[in-house]
Amino acid sequence: MPQSAIATGLVDFILPPAEMLAQLIAYTNQAFEKRPITVLNTEGVMEKIFNLLNIKIGHDFSNYKENTINCRIEHRMAITNFKNIDEYEQYLKRNFTEVEALFHYFRIGVTSFFREPLAFETLEKKIIPQLFTSKNSDPVIRIWVPGCFTGEEAYSIGMLLQEQMEILNQIFKVQIFATDIDSRAIEVARNGIYPPSIFTDVSSERLDRFFTQESDGNYRITKTIRNMIVFSEQDIIKDPPFSKLNLLSCRNLMIYMNKELQKKLISLFHYALKSGGFLFLGSSETVDDFENLFEIIDRKSKLYRKKDVTNALFPIGAFIPLQLKSKQVSKLSSKAPIESKFSLRELIEQTILQHNTPVGVLINQYGDILYLHGRTGRYLGNWLPERLA
Repeated sequence: MPQSAIATGLVDFILPPAEMLAQLIAYTNQAFEKRPITVLNTEGVMEKIFNLLNIKIGHDFSNYKENTINCRIEHRMAITNFKNIDEYEQYLKRNFTEVEALFHYFRIGVTSFFREPLAFETLEKKIIPQLFTSKNSDPVIRIWVPGCFTGEEAYSIGMLLQEQMEILNQIFKVQIFATDIDSRAIEVARNGIYPPSIFTDVSSERLDRFFTQESDGNYRITKTIRNMIVFSEQDIIKDPPFSKLNLLSCRNLMIYMNKELQKKLISLFHYALKSGGFLFLGSSETVDDFENLFEIIDRKSKLYRKKDVTNALFPIGAFIPLQLKSKQVSKLSSKAPIESKFSLRELIEQTILQHNTPVGVLINQYGDILYLHGRTGRYLGNWLPERLA
């Protein structure tokens, strides 16, 4: 169990038992000390932290919900033993490792196989069969799972699809694109190895059919399901979406975002789905403000079908990241640089721009998509090389 936890990259400390008590006491004293939440609303400090993350990591969290961000920053402050937000912001400037740690804390989510079982049961009965009977001339069933985190949701959908193909006694070409901004989470998802505790979420029948148990007790997803899914690092806020989708499952991601960003994503989802495509949201998410774009299939399970709206426009604004204020950029650049490194994204973009190539896809030796640049949908369409299927 400890090794499985460490492998997720989401632990705060890795310590021998003799050192744990002192660390727990220190953290408790810091975390539960009475201090007003306004400590995190010091004028300009939050903006500086957002800009720092944007510059060093390449992701913008300024449109995430304030309470969520405050709680995550408070947690990191407790771990690093800072009581003052200004001091913590200065520490971030000097320490790239802490910038990365804060980024991963912003991305910590709760996920599991078949999360909210009744919703997945409705998906299985009302939607999955339609993906096969309504294919018409489509050669491929295309599904996108943005914010996939460590992959459980994508694999759950894959299992439902495989079961339906067995019921029909037919083989269909299925492509599930599962994306997230957290490279560590994507790596866990690609490996497809999960702890023995998943037996609480996956039935014994599905464990036997879709997993093999390793010598250490962990479960590995079978190749039948793994080969359906392409895991890729992608920022749904600013990167172009997949298109011509039969199903888009984005569950419990928008709950961390403010209303403005949620509206952009709902418009984006409408654009990404093909005519009559289905949208699957989390229990606390809704398209109530966009009922002109989607019809309700099951309100309780948050299942919707795309309406064809002639005046619906592609939400290009969703891919234009908020520009850092020039003063802030100059302040950051004038300081001594903190430890940094070029990200894979930055290196790829520089190379692509040098060769004046507007669209590109980077894959590794296993055929996994590592990066998408530009509007690849018009080229990929309903086709991908066999290694990527």
